[in-house]
Amino acid sequence: MLKFDDLPERMKRLPVSDKGFPVPFFATWTDGIPDFRVVTAEKMASAVKHGKCWICGAPLGKFKAFVIGPMCGITRTISDPPSHRECAIFAAKHCPFMANPSAKRNTRNLPEDAREAPGVGLKRNPGVVAVWVTRGYSTFRAPGGGTLFDIGDAETVEWFAEGRQAMRDEVEASVSSGIGYLVEAAEAEGSYAVAELNRRRAEFSTFIAATTKFRTGEQHD
Repeated sequence: MLKFDDLPERMKRLPVSDKGFPVPFFATWTDGIPDFRVVTAEKMASAVKHGKCWICGAPLGKFKAFVIGPMCGITRTISDPPSHRECAIFAAKHCPFMANPSAKRNTRNLPEDAREAPGVGLKRNPGVVAVWVTRGYSTFRAPGGGTLFDIGDAETVEWFAEGRQAMRDEVEASVSSGIGYLVEAAEAEGSYAVAELNRRRAEFSTFIAATTKFRTGEQHD
């Protein structure tokens, strides 16, 4: 069984999978077995309506943390509700997909009624993830149905890679390798979308420089 020295107090109340991982609030159970890949509309509605942490299920406070990749930081959009900061950091450090840049999403034996997350999601592993802490966010309907989250401005941003705090060049490399997907989508929409993407990318670069903790000497409290 796995043991975690940094397991947040709130997550200690969660059930544990047969592999030793705490089973998050959002996971779907089938015949007594949790599936971390599948969430239901009921769980989503409960988290949003009642202000629950997406990971531990306990009530959120005034700060909300989103676990995102760099492209979501540029678009300020994600399909998952927020969590407590400490729960989000635990996920960023220990989720097999987030902590291992070479990991691929496991789509084997998904339930027949499983649906893709709303919006246009990138299938790649970004290699780094951010814990984006904000005081507020808003929701909106995705063009094809479902709920998306506008994560708003951050109070702080912490980047993680391989289960540790990331370095600036790792974040920049992830942005460089992923921006082409957004450019392609913007070009398909027209010149206005391209101009908006360029604005958001510049804003993102300036914003993370002012709010981000990196592994290098640029850290601040």
